[in-house]
Amino acid sequence: MGKTGMVPASVIIRAGDLQPRPWPNGLGVTRELVTDERTEAAFGWQIGIADLAGEAAFSHFPGCDRIFTLIEGPGATLTLEGRGPLSCQPWVPASFPGDVPTHYRPAAGPARAFNVIADREAFEARVAVRSIAASHPLRCGAAGVAIFCGQGTLETDGVRLEAGDTMLHPGSASFRAIGQAALAVIVEITRAESAQRLSPTPQE
Repeated sequence: MGKTGMVPASVIIRAGDLQPRPWPNGLGVTRELVTDERTEAAFGWQIGIADLAGEAAFSHFPGCDRIFTLIEGPGATLTLEGRGPLSCQPWVPASFPGDVPTHYRPAAGPARAFNVIADREAFEARVAVRSIAASHPLRCGAAGVAIFCGQGTLETDGVRLEAGDTMLHPGSASFRAIGQAALAVIVEITRAESAQRLSPTPQE
């Protein structure tokens, strides 16, 4: 949906505006929220929502780490090659390497997941799920690149996010749950320590 070079201007993406596109391996569908592109052939990080109809092999993302959060469905198991099974519960972020062959098996029926994928050499991604009681506030951190309203309604400065809506680059905005409790998924992305060490030092 969006492309960014870490520009902090806030953008609202409504759930109904997201366009589905096939996974790179053709075994699923994703709705891209934002991609930070490094080159024509690679991205720095990407956020999207995937529809999962049934068992499937996940797409391969060389050099990337992935954070997978079920936002619909009763649960699932991820089987990573050479590793033990990873149990995934609704609204609990699960982290794993995006370049290890991974098989998804749902507990039952179709599901939907919120995905964050980042180049591990350049970026560090963090995903937190927050439950906000009615009329209570939630403040994003300075490193926040997206807040996704999973349930209920969130409001900031007169702008409302309904379930399925996303605000990109919310900065330090303060949100409030309107009418009832709400669930929010907050994504923070910072430069990886290794990338910071390799960054050139400005010359006087």
